[in-house]
Amino acid sequence: MLTAKENYLIAARGGKPERVPVFPQDANFYVPSIWDANPETGRDWMGVAWLDDPSGKMPDVAHPIMKEAKQWREMVKFPDLSKIDWEGEISRFKANGYDPNKIDIAMVHSSGPFLLPINMLGWEEGLCALYEDPDEMDAFVSAITDFLVDLVGYIGKYYQPSIMFTGDDLAAGAGPLISRDLWVQIYKPKFERIVKAIHSFNALAEFHNCGNNQFFIEEFLDAGADICQLPMPNEALLADKQRFGSRLVITGGWDRQSAASKLGASEEVVRESARYAIDTYGKDGALIFWDGGIICTDDAAKQKLEWLLDEVAVYGAKVYSEQ
Repeated sequence: MLTAKENYLIAARGGKPERVPVFPQDANFYVPSIWDANPETGRDWMGVAWLDDPSGKMPDVAHPIMKEAKQWREMVKFPDLSKIDWEGEISRFKANGYDPNKIDIAMVHSSGPFLLPINMLGWEEGLCALYEDPDEMDAFVSAITDFLVDLVGYIGKYYQPSIMFTGDDLAAGAGPLISRDLWVQIYKPKFERIVKAIHSFNALAEFHNCGNNQFFIEEFLDAGADICQLPMPNEALLADKQRFGSRLVITGGWDRQSAASKLGASEEVVRESARYAIDTYGKDGALIFWDGGIICTDDAAKQKLEWLLDEVAVYGAKVYSEQ
């Protein structure tokens, strides 16, 4: 029987494993401490306040800390990554439930070249600045990218993960938040640099974009992404899966808008949703199952997650063994 790491890597590389792997249960998931908000102020190193939300911590974009894009030059102080005790941080991480039979995964960032400026400017000013002051926004995005490429280097050297997460929330439920032209002009070259840095450490690059991706799937793959994380299940994603086959590896697959996601969903409905995700997006492999981390933590939600993961474990092994 394959270890969780061996099994996960087969799917992550587009193959058909023994069983459907599951994130984060099959992973040692490392998040660099630089992304932790200051416990006293509740603000991150960019000065953005983070608020409690039912879905987790969210930036306080209703109270932006910048009014104009050009202010980043005086307000943003990137952390000096060379002063972090990386060996100590990784040692502490591995001392807390680390399993060598699981796959090592690191998050380079969740908010990135797109969202970090938005977090500081707010949605209205941030999006308008892309059109009103594109040169300044491009300079800001380039500086963020330089920082993230450096961060990849430290993670790759000290943790040596098999997979690193990059990406941004570039889409919402209705579709992409920016045009394809803006993506190609401003953001794509920056993400290509990040992906290239990840690949330089022989790691797979996983691109997070938990919305209605539409044209972004093709663009992410073209930028070098090996895995697409949490694209919204819909007809467009299904068409992309049929088009790209095993080249489109998905972390996710579960429909977070389905009947199974609703309060009071029955056990059968929840279990059927797991089978549907596997049959639709992973029948030939190249699927890493993840509910997206939104089921929450109350007793009813914990029960739902137990049903979901149990069905993935049972059906996720049966579906490949019977083929």
